[in-house]
Amino acid sequence: MLEKRRFHRVRFTATSEMIHNNITYKGQLENISLNGALLSFSDGVVVPQDDECILTVFLEGENTPLRMVVQVIYSNFTMIGIKFASIDAETRERLYNLLARLSSDANKLTYERQLLEREWE
Repeated sequence: MLEKRRFHRVRFTATSEMIHNNITYKGQLENISLNGALLSFSDGVVVPQDDECILTVFLEGENTPLRMVVQVIYSNFTMIGIKFASIDAETRERLYNLLARLSSDANKLTYERQLLEREWE
């Protein structure tokens, strides 16, 4: 299978919630990049590919969770791969700082951030 990801993922687990059609699904973030993430759910979740949802990620030790609009890229009963569709500047900066703490490849992360900044312009 051809790898489509342009951004490296970092293993990171955190409690999350995803809202789709006014239904809140409680799950866990499994990994994350500057452009997307993989979520797991203990209960089944049916969200069609390409649909948009609101994702909230609760970070340990922080009062304010990360919150953004996401697009579903991959979905099966207990796992959903998402792409960040709309994210404000403050959340983008917090996400970058989180990944900077977790990533073992600072140069790659900086390069990926520059790619995204060109797309956001």
